[in-house]
Parts: sequence; C-alpha cells; structure tokens
Amino acid sequence: MNLELKDAGTARQIATVTFDAEEIQKKENEACQEIGKIANIPGFRKGKAPIAVIRKKYTKELKVELTRKVSTDAYESILDNKEIKVYSILKVEPGDFSSEQGASVEVTIDIEPDIDLPNYEQFEVSTESDEVSDKDIDDEIIALRDQRASFDVAEREARAGDYIKCSYEGELDGKPVSEIVPDKPMYGKQTNTWEEAGQAKGLGVDAIAEGVVGMKSGDKKDIKATFEDDFEIAPLAGKSVTYNLEVHEVREKKQPELNEEFFKSLKVENLEELKDKVLTDLESRKQREIQNSKRSQITQKILDLPDFPLPQQAVEDESNSIFQQRAQRAIQQGAKQEEIETKKDELWKEAKTQGEARVKLTLILSKIAEQEKVDVSNEDLARAATQEAMMMRKDPTAYIKELSKDRRQLHRLRQDILHDKTLNLVAEKAKECPAETKKDSSK
Repeated sequence: MNLELKDAGTARQIATVTFDAEEIQKKENEACQEIGKIANIPGFRKGKAPIAVIRKKYTKELKVELTRKVSTDAYESILDNKEIKVYSILKVEPGDFSSEQGASVEVTIDIEPDIDLPNYEQFEVSTESDEVSDKDIDDEIIALRDQRASFDVAEREARAGDYIKCSYEGELDGKPVSEIVPDKPMYGKQTNTWEEAGQAKGLGVDAIAEGVVGMKSGDKKDIKATFEDDFEIAPLAGKSVTYNLEVHEVREKKQPELNEEFFKSLKVENLEELKDKVLTDLESRKQREIQNSKRSQITQKILDLPDFPLPQQAVEDESNSIFQQRAQRAIQQGAKQEEIETKKDELWKEAKTQGEARVKLTLILSKIAEQEKVDVSNEDLARAATQEAMMMRKDPTAYIKELSKDRRQLHRLRQDILHDKTLNLVAEKAKECPAETKKDSSK
C-alpha cells in the first residue's frame, strides 16, 4: 500500500492510496473465501467450492466486497497515519481496479489546522460591581407590583402610565401608509391596539404613545410622526407621516398595596422578608449577568485572534444550518418565500461569516479543552439532556434513551457541553478588571 497527498483547497487534501496487484489478489482471495462460506453452490458443500468457481458465479458480489475492502483499508490507513491531522473524511472514491494491475482509492480529507493557542490566562475582562443597592431592591419591588397590577377603566383624560385602547391610520403624501409598507402594519393602520401613554419605547410609532396623553374615550385628533433619516423602513426614512388617532378606552394601572395579601402571593410574611428574598434573587441575577458578560468577552477575544485555515465542510455545514434557521424564522415572522429568494445572496454571505466564526471558536475551544484536560461526564450528559428535553417538552427519560441510539446527536451534545465548560474555565482564569477602572485606563 502506498499513500500520496495533494492539496485540494483551503485545509483540504486528497490522499491517493494505491494497492499493488499482489495486495488486490490477496484481498480477492479473502473475499472469495468469505462469500464461499455462505454461498450455496450445487455440487459443493458450503465453504468447499473452489475459488475459481466462486469467481465465476459471484462476479458482481465479489466486486462489491472487494471494493468495500479496499475502501475500508484506505480509510483506516488515513486515520492510522500519524502525519495526517484528519478533521473529517469527506469522500472515499475507489477507481477501477483489477487483480493484475492493482487499485487506487482517492480519499478527500479536511485537515485539522495548526493552532497557536493564545495565553488565555492573561485575558482581561471588565466586570460590573455585583453590589445590590437599596434602590435596586425598591425598583424590583415596584416591578413585582407592576406585574400584579390591575387595569381599571378611567372616565377621564389619559395620563402618563395609563393604558389606552386606540385605533390609528397613517397617511403619507396623500397615500395610506398601509399601502406603502403593507408588511409593516404597525406603521400603517391599527385597530383596537393598546398603547402605554407617554411611554415612547422605540417599538412602533412613538408619536402615538405620546399623543394619547390628554385624550379621553371617544376623542379623535391628527398627530404628526417624523421618522429619522436612517430609519430601518426605507419608504418612511426622513418622512413625516400624519396619523388619524382615535381613543376608545382609558385604563388606569393600579399597583397592589404592600399588604398581607400581596406578601402572601409572593410567599413571604412581611416587607422585610420580601426585601431579603429580592436581595438574594438580585445577587444571583447579577452573578449570572457577570458570568455571561465574561463569557461574551472571552468569545470575542477568541474570535479576534488571527485567522487560520478552516475545514471547508465544517464551515459549509454551519453556514447552511444558520441560513436555514434564519430563513425559517423570517417565514414565521411573515416574510414571503419570494422575499427570501431576492435576499438569498446577502443572507448566505452573513450566514457564512457567522459559520466561519462558529467553526473558529469551536476549534480553539477544543484545543484549549485538550490542553486543560476538560472532560464530559455521564452526569454532565444526563443533566444537559434533561434540560433539552424540558425545553422541547419531552419526557426526559425517553429523550435520553432516544439520544443514546443516535451517535451523531450524542456527539453534538457532548461537544456542546465540552465547549461550554471550557468557555467557563477560560472565563474563570481571566483577569477581572472593574469596568470603571478599565475605562479610565484607556483614556
């Protein structure tokens, strides 16, 4: 057996594995013997028929078995070769061969890139304070009261903070906005929608939320909304739209009192106990936010490292997955198939950029995991599988059993856990720098 390599693109090679005539003859004899053990040939007991007879009677079967043998041997020779850093084997293509001339097999391989790991223990991350102030606690209690607020009909003019049931229709240059941007009804025409008076949140038409203040049920008026020059909806960018606005109902938001009934709904006895509970929850939340921020910063630092050749098929698979997810999400949000087709090149370009980033991150984290000897235990797998099952509303026991039979999915879950643990490890090793200090030092 002989092996030759040639480059076939970025991080890809084609290995040509050749077998001489003697090797092919040997494999052919082995194949004949294996077929002879199970073949029913008149005049011979199983396993006793001459090789010449088997060759003549089972020509097609012999070729299939011989092809399988040389393909398998070529495949395994690539994996066993310590000089070839295989990331994945894409194709095994045996050529024509005979016992007189030998055989050759082409194996297409994506190569694992050489990665110079950074000194990740010297990474710096900025972190916010984890201190919880009295104001934080008070604001959280206000939010809890807001969640349990009642909304009572108010026979008066709307005030900031009230919830208003209203209708509106926009007109631009004498034409209904609903015809100009039919796929964005929020900016064209709404019937019986709700607005929080005085709360311009950048979602929808801010002028409507501001305009309802001072209006009462049955009132109508025209208001003008001017959109920024860089507004995301091109036909409205830099334009002033006139909206005919009508109020149908005013509701006043009333927070529950800080009384026994309210405390009971939160499973506490009194205000002090509620404050203690809120403090504990906020501390936990801040710790999660800090950890997520550190992970995000580490991820960006890894992506900012010098690029290196990436396995092409891995990038292709990731890019395709991202593209399909984005297209599916767009359809769920109301986009038409024709719209996606017109933006296909743009969407694919964005998907490929993200796919390259994912593969780069995965390769570097895998290398760090190898260096740090990060492993994935059965407990880790069971915990992650249970979480996935609950998110998909499946029975955890049944889902784990299902996963155990799907090697590809199990490998995917194992890799996800490995990379997650490695990212946490690098984040913990990083040097923390308070956000204010880091900001001052950059001046």
